[in-house]
Amino acid sequence: MDTNSRMQIADKAMKSFIARYFRDDEDGTGMITGEFYWPRAEIMEVVMDAWDKTKDPYYQELMGKMYRGFVKEFGEDWSNNPFNDDIMWMTIACARAYQAFHEKIYLQQAEKHFNLVFDRAWSDDLGGGLFWRIENTTKNACINGPAVIAASLLYQITKDQSYLDRAIAIYDWEVKKLFGEDGAVYDCYNLEKGLNAWCSTYNQGTFIGASVFLHQLTGDEKYLNNAVLAADYTMEYMYKNGIMNNEADGDDMPGFKGILARWLSKLVYEENQTKYFAWMEKNADSAWLHRNTQNLMWTAWEFPTNEFPRCAWGCSAAVAQQFACLPYQK
Repeated sequence: MDTNSRMQIADKAMKSFIARYFRDDEDGTGMITGEFYWPRAEIMEVVMDAWDKTKDPYYQELMGKMYRGFVKEFGEDWSNNPFNDDIMWMTIACARAYQAFHEKIYLQQAEKHFNLVFDRAWSDDLGGGLFWRIENTTKNACINGPAVIAASLLYQITKDQSYLDRAIAIYDWEVKKLFGEDGAVYDCYNLEKGLNAWCSTYNQGTFIGASVFLHQLTGDEKYLNNAVLAADYTMEYMYKNGIMNNEADGDDMPGFKGILARWLSKLVYEENQTKYFAWMEKNADSAWLHRNTQNLMWTAWEFPTNEFPRCAWGCSAAVAQQFACLPYQK
């Protein structure tokens, strides 16, 4: 598909998603209805994806409304959330928003909450790494990968070496404990039960993103090699170069694939790893083919979307997939 056609589909997909799920309040705030903490943060990332690929001022306004709506509900201090990954997803969204729009509140929130999470989650147990929750029983890919991305973004913005140092330390731990020689990114390491080797698109995705950032920041080819290994595993082993139809159950999984889409796009467009593009397009096309009459796409991309999808989060992944197939606008 040519770029203009993909852009039209991505725009229609996003505008349809917003029309169905976004509540625009009179006080200048807004929110995605029916969703909880971290999916709302990640849907903000989909908005930032749309900005990165279009530079449409609409998305700056939309991001501001979503951020203010989030703060209206959860406040500016997120330390009462026991899930370190929840806070880190919002930290990434804020750091990306600052890079794009240069509004100081986004950087203040990103720095404050990255440091909050690092200080309470890093320990020498298992040789380093970040705990998933404040109970400090497991160290998960879903906090360590995003933390590398957040620290890398903050280093890009501030040039504070401590962010890059921590990004590398967290990444090194994740590679040692949660990254297989075949490219699998394992779910977590429990202090008592050991390794949980379950794999998911969002953990594969954040590891790819973390690897690309560190390759770009350090020039060390090992990071790019790891990104390619993880991407190969995802495309060739997890999905056999086919359509992604799983991760549709529960409250957390339905939006996972959008996270993979985001960071695989970075690998393709910024590292010229084009071998994944046809697979990305095949999935984007299948999702769009199976949209409903409202142009919403449920997360099982080879099956028709019913007229009343279960949640916004589960429809956001396909929107991210459409934008992932577009080049970045400088």
